[in-house]
Formats: sequence, structure tokens, C-alpha cells
Amino acid sequence: MMKLVKPPRAVFVDFPLGRQCGKANDVPLQMNILKDALQTLTTLQTPGQLLDLPYEWGEPFSWASFERDVMDMLSEEGQPLQTYPVDIQESTRK
Repeated sequence: MMKLVKPPRAVFVDFPLGRQCGKANDVPLQMNILKDALQTLTTLQTPGQLLDLPYEWGEPFSWASFERDVMDMLSEEGQPLQTYPVDIQESTRK
């Protein structure tokens, strides 16, 4: 996606959507990712250059885990769970 947008400089972290800075409450990891991303502003010289940061999520992605994490986050924030007419899992299997 970032290659299509062509920003002046960018970093990529191969984490699940919405988790670009790491797992919730993992402050050390989040700080490291943020520091590495900011450092990129001074080190990348070529316009459009994209740097893959070497962080790993550490567990396989699953919709059940993603949905549980979203529900936990909404609960912590006191927000209602939004429902959609289409089953996301079903639509991504096609």
C-alpha cells in the first residue's frame, strides 16, 4: 500500500491492521517502533524510500483474536460494539 501512496519517506511494520505501533500496553515495543520511525526522517535520503522495520508480531493472525482485542479495547474505552450487516470473516474468505 505504501508503495502506491509514494510518501517522501516511510517505514513499514508487518503487524495486523490498526496495530502499527505494536500490541496494546507494550510500551517498550511501541517506543522502539516510534524511535525507529522518527530516526528514518534523518537517515533515508531517496524520495519514496520505504524501510521495513524488523519487528515481528510473534503469533499468527486470527480473526477471533483480532475481534477479541477490539472488543476489549472498546470495553476499556466505554464504547459500544458496532455491528455490521456483513460477516467480515465470511467476506474475506471469498
